[in-house]
Amino acid sequence: MDATATAVRGGEGEDDRGVMRGEGLNADVAAIPEASSSEKRESAGRDGREAKRARTDGENDRREARAVGEANDGKSDEERARNLPKWLGVKVQNVPSTLLDETERKLRRPMVDKMEMYRLLVAHYDLGEIDVDSISELPSYDDKNWYIKAKKLNEQGDAETKEYVVKVHNGVDSSGVSRGVLAAQERVMMHLLAHGVECPRVVRSKVAMWTTPGPDGTVNLVPAGTPGSTQEHCTRVTFLASNQIAHTLRVMTYLRGKTVVQVPMPHPVEFVHRQGLFVGQICHALSKWPTPNELEILQKTTFADSFAVPYVQQCAMCWKVLAASSRLWDLRHFMDVQHFLTDLVVRRLFEDDTRIMMCSTVFSAFKHLVLPVADKLRVGILHNDLNEQNMIALDSGPDPVKFPAASRFACIDFGDVVVSWRINEVAIALAYCALDKEDPIRDMSIMLAGIQNVFPLTPSEMRILPCLIAARLVTSLVMGMYSYHMQIVSESDNAETTTAPKPKGNEYVLTTQKSAWTALTHVLTVGAEAMFKRFIIDAYSESPTTAAPS
Repeated sequence: MDATATAVRGGEGEDDRGVMRGEGLNADVAAIPEASSSEKRESAGRDGREAKRARTDGENDRREARAVGEANDGKSDEERARNLPKWLGVKVQNVPSTLLDETERKLRRPMVDKMEMYRLLVAHYDLGEIDVDSISELPSYDDKNWYIKAKKLNEQGDAETKEYVVKVHNGVDSSGVSRGVLAAQERVMMHLLAHGVECPRVVRSKVAMWTTPGPDGTVNLVPAGTPGSTQEHCTRVTFLASNQIAHTLRVMTYLRGKTVVQVPMPHPVEFVHRQGLFVGQICHALSKWPTPNELEILQKTTFADSFAVPYVQQCAMCWKVLAASSRLWDLRHFMDVQHFLTDLVVRRLFEDDTRIMMCSTVFSAFKHLVLPVADKLRVGILHNDLNEQNMIALDSGPDPVKFPAASRFACIDFGDVVVSWRINEVAIALAYCALDKEDPIRDMSIMLAGIQNVFPLTPSEMRILPCLIAARLVTSLVMGMYSYHMQIVSESDNAETTTAPKPKGNEYVLTTQKSAWTALTHVLTVGAEAMFKRFIIDAYSESPTTAAPS
């Protein structure tokens, strides 16, 4: 059997036996066997030639790929897979919906330039006088993000300049099935703000959308004031450059400060610990969101028959649509990442045998250590992407942020909000804490101590935490490579009709590649049991006695 194919499938072969004995991530990376070079080259070469022919045959499909997704809204997974371009190599049967959604997000990424963004803002928002020179694009995976400044008279009649972030959502997240998810994201932000967690505020558009919940988590657009409808703080626009695909446009307040990745290394112990306190604060606040069982009790009480009815209904709707949505970046669906790794290997876009086997080790550990206890894990609403780009140390005034004195943090980017295992929120934050660190286990331990001060973990959650950290690193690495190559293809098709140079790909999606491979190697070398012990020991010996945020 081809060693590469075995690695990608994860769970077959010699490497799996140690995991089945409970050793988990304890395998030494140096002991991972090399794949057979001759077998791999022969198989990959054959598959690569077939993929190349498929790409040539599907040239017309590729140009129409983004428009195909719009027609896929509301259809079965099998119909959606059949409509995708042939060169993608997506199987029609038994394909996970996470794979379809993630693939379509790449194909339906919005295409909008600076001047079109300006015209849309003037048409749909009352922001005042927009500074055209201030409009600049911000990094993003599947959407388009822009920074703007606008000047407007306040209630006292004085000119006031405000900063905003404009997000144009991809075609998948803007579809009828997903509009309920966007509404839920907004309500999660409002919930965190109400519990003292700083995050962006959504700005109301001139003519807001009114929606009502439909079956299976869908959200329907209805006339303003329709009984039972909700007013959404966003608008829906169509871009010619995106093949007439409709996209949702949303404007949010800009939070001034420095992202964690912008803070000079090495990060002081106090700074890392305060990050942990902030992550714990988010986990604690979201744990206050009522579960379906709690909502059912509320609906039966006399209290719920009065002013609390809208609150209960909105909480129930948000939970329903988020629980129904499937996102590949949700660690519950980590095993689906294998499909994307396979695609990269078959197309010879990823040929490092040792790294492929590293990914296989994590897939196997997840299968045998995490999945058996999945039903016992706590479940709730998560931010699901607390990485070093999405946590901001806030400015306290006109002076630059000072470190490590800055203790106020904020979180941004709610595009991956899900209902999932609560431990995932912690694992994600720790995975990105490990990047670019001399001793990543020590820094993760310090952050974990801060989290535990506010949001204590259960023993079963602590046991699987190292595996979940590794799983998030693998997801980031594989999907970063996949997104990079998909965006080259997608944007090259759009560039064919312009005089602009051919795109080289969105470098942002490759941000963590080098440091994440280093962190993953460290995690696999240390092993799950040793990591667990160091988490316990370092958490109490290294961390400052900083009070938890109120």
